[in-house]
Amino acid sequence: MSNKRIKLDDEHIQNKFHKDLFNKDSITKIESAFKESKPYLHCKIDKLIDNDLLVRVRKEILSSLHFTVKETDIYKVNQTGDLANLDGLPKHELEQLKSLFELRNALYSSDFRNFISQVTDCGPLSGTKMDMSINSYQAGCHLLNHDDVIGTRRVSYILYLTDPEAPWQPKDGGALELYPVIQKGTPATEPTVIIPPQWNQFVMFTVQPGHSFHSVEEVVGAGNRLSISGWFHIPQEGEPGYKEPSKEGEAKSSLEQLQEDEDSSDRFNKYAIQQHQDETLPEDMLTELKEWMNPRYLDKDMISQMSEKFLDESAVQCKEILNDDILKKLEKITKEYDEQDKVASGKDGIAPHGTGVREGWVVQGPPHRSRYMVSTAQEGLFHFLASKFESEAFRLWLKAVTHLVPVGYRGQTRRFRPGHDYTLATVNTLTQGILDVTFCHVNKPDSWEDGDVGGYESYMAGHDGEEDPATYKAADDDGVLLHLPAGKNELSLVFREEGIMRFIKYVSARAPGSRWDFAYEYDLAEEEDNE
Repeated sequence: MSNKRIKLDDEHIQNKFHKDLFNKDSITKIESAFKESKPYLHCKIDKLIDNDLLVRVRKEILSSLHFTVKETDIYKVNQTGDLANLDGLPKHELEQLKSLFELRNALYSSDFRNFISQVTDCGPLSGTKMDMSINSYQAGCHLLNHDDVIGTRRVSYILYLTDPEAPWQPKDGGALELYPVIQKGTPATEPTVIIPPQWNQFVMFTVQPGHSFHSVEEVVGAGNRLSISGWFHIPQEGEPGYKEPSKEGEAKSSLEQLQEDEDSSDRFNKYAIQQHQDETLPEDMLTELKEWMNPRYLDKDMISQMSEKFLDESAVQCKEILNDDILKKLEKITKEYDEQDKVASGKDGIAPHGTGVREGWVVQGPPHRSRYMVSTAQEGLFHFLASKFESEAFRLWLKAVTHLVPVGYRGQTRRFRPGHDYTLATVNTLTQGILDVTFCHVNKPDSWEDGDVGGYESYMAGHDGEEDPATYKAADDDGVLLHLPAGKNELSLVFREEGIMRFIKYVSARAPGSRWDFAYEYDLAEEEDNE
């Protein structure tokens, strides 16, 4: 690795960057920091751009550019279009963004690409392919765990344009979080490096399949986490350094990883099925269900009404499913946990990683697929209710309501903590379909109803394989099949066909408490006509 000052082809470019950036000592320091970094190769440069230029850029962005709110299962952000398209703007519009145009051209100049290539030792970078956009993260915005492995990306970067007159405070969120891996392709549940944004700071890392997992912490303050971010790519066909791509061993994008087959019927706990001649629940089963269930849902007429609705819509929701005695116990313990962990007000910012870990509760990931807490208790209320959802009596009740025949189950008792937890969209691959049964409970349900604090469950049509693997589809009216806001004491039954995706939206730090649920999937008899 050379420690000499980088020779600039265009001395004019140097004026766009901080005066010391290309000095020998600066380059040596950046190279060393990058080479020694953990949990994977990355570095931050505290001052990248000439300050006066960046001030002008920020002013142009805020006065002349339009941001579009984009939200999917993995992110919520305000974003501009690709800055590669600046060249096509009419002259009078480009004049309003001349400083931004200068900055973009400087970042993708051969001089700066050579600088990136040298300090990261990543090899040559493309001069024809660029990705760059401006992101405005304001209250509630976030980006969940992913690895940036898409197409020909080689180096990811972010340049912060937070308010230079009001330095960003770490308590306001918006930090870049870097995750170690348990093994290649599987990130740990919590980050080991947290980088709060600051004015003119530049952070970059090489895109490393199976390793470069990162996220952007939710913004909880009143400020604007403004940034320019994008990727440098490997050389394209016809450029120096181009190599013919090999399909063998090609890295998969985060989205493709999520869509891999995870469902297998042998992962279900099988029932020792007892045959019954009709849909009538035996008296001993009714007695068992009355221990915890609202009696109205054991009434024959109510079961008949629910059955008709389920057959028409493939879904039915039961409000106030627990009886009063069990509900009071559940309310008491969930409120106590939220208060102890200081996540019950929605005003305390983001609780630190590890919040909620105690005897009987652990954090489960991996976070590029999901993150939430699961109960491991072998006694107590949560264990009691879980046993009821796994019982033969409940299986027969499901059969009576849905006219489907559950032959196996798998499930968890979960807690989704504000500021931390979610599931990303995954696809059902079982041809006979799955019966999803989820009991959800939140305190202060009115605060969850509009979905602004997340915690809702969405069912979406799957995407065909011809679409760009970089695209995470927004939960718009065209894609959503069913939307279930988090509610109090509610049970949902949903028949999920092959190819249908589902996710639980990230629970915002602004939520008034945790989302608690018992989430079960029931394997169905293949010979049944599930239409």
